[in-house]
Amino acid sequence: MNQDKIFTLFRAHPKICTDTRKIQSGDLFFALKGDRFDGNKFAVQALEKGAGHVVMDNPEFYQADDPRMILVPDSLKALQELALQYRRTFQVPFLGLTGSNGKTTTKELIISVLQQQKKVAGTKGNFNNHIGVPLTLLDLPPDTEIALIEMGTNQPGDIQELTEIAEPSMGLITNIGYAHLERLLSLKGVQQEKGALYRSVKARGGMLFLNLSDPHLVDEIGDYDRVISYGTPEADFHLQIAKEELGGTDMDVYSRFWTGPERFHLQLSGSYNALNALAAIAVGHHFGLSVGDMQQGLAAYQSTNNRSQLLQRARYDIWLDAYNANPSSMRAAIGHACERKDKKVALILGDMYELGPESEALHAELGTYINDFQPVMTVGVGEQMQAALQQISSPTAWFVSAEAAQQEIVEKLGEADFILLKGSRAMALESLLEVL
Repeated sequence: MNQDKIFTLFRAHPKICTDTRKIQSGDLFFALKGDRFDGNKFAVQALEKGAGHVVMDNPEFYQADDPRMILVPDSLKALQELALQYRRTFQVPFLGLTGSNGKTTTKELIISVLQQQKKVAGTKGNFNNHIGVPLTLLDLPPDTEIALIEMGTNQPGDIQELTEIAEPSMGLITNIGYAHLERLLSLKGVQQEKGALYRSVKARGGMLFLNLSDPHLVDEIGDYDRVISYGTPEADFHLQIAKEELGGTDMDVYSRFWTGPERFHLQLSGSYNALNALAAIAVGHHFGLSVGDMQQGLAAYQSTNNRSQLLQRARYDIWLDAYNANPSSMRAAIGHACERKDKKVALILGDMYELGPESEALHAELGTYINDFQPVMTVGVGEQMQAALQQISSPTAWFVSAEAAQQEIVEKLGEADFILLKGSRAMALESLLEVL
């Protein structure tokens, strides 16, 4: 049976590749298909570049006389099945993580904490979809002690599918918010989709980490009792911000497991990042890390990849948070930026994607929200942001794209000395750093 053969080949040479540009000698190449490409066309090229074998599903390019070619009904399903087979060789905790906002930052904070004492491995970057999760699993080192698997979604059923591949024994959902409404349709739809992670873990009798400040997650937990909670004074862990500056946060964390509060420092600002760090503390405590280890792990973490990055360009302090955006995360970032009373704050905001029929209304609501703060300038980038700007009484400017904004953006910002850059990834707002 070909699936057994694939598994045997992988155990002998545990390296997977799906991109012929990155092939190394002996790799097992999976020829995947998408809307605009067919990896089967590159099967011969993959072998010429050194791949040991090719798993493919298009008979048109299959050469039966070449034993290095393995024909399967569906290359993606074969990859996912291989990932599940390999995952089942591990007898260690697998923590699944999802949420509308903050899941990648939370994942990175958890890893930074756990790696103080544990051999932890997991999702790199944003490899959190139906291809990324299998590749993440297949990249786990054999000596992994804790696996952390981030799970993303943009349509109903995605999270359930990923739980069937990764079989998480623990689950953490950061929050339920307005994201991916184009296909999930409503907040209830988001809860139903994200909640699939909790339901999967509950079916296995595993441990759940609960943000008690989110009523949607409380509702999803029900009467399940294998829970560690955080986020409110009634929870197992809660916090108070002791000191907050643009470049970092000091927070006092209280726990029913401790005799008194413990001080933690983050190289991140924003109450939502503090909550993400609290989740990491709850996970770290569960795995037996000392307060000192967790303090060290959180203090060491530095944000990258356009997420909550504090930068300085010329006379500007710039808060770059342009990896993703939805109404929930946008409000949190704007509110936090506008707390800078000693700064002249300007907002550069890009369109929020995947909001479906509610997109115009949600952008307009964002404009109304901004009126509570009166920044010195709000720059909208993208067609949808026009609906937000129409609601704003303070100065505004609009550009159809980041590229179009480059010529005039500095002039439009006027006397501003603090800038928030936030929008959906496709808006590429980080390109404006070149002119700022």
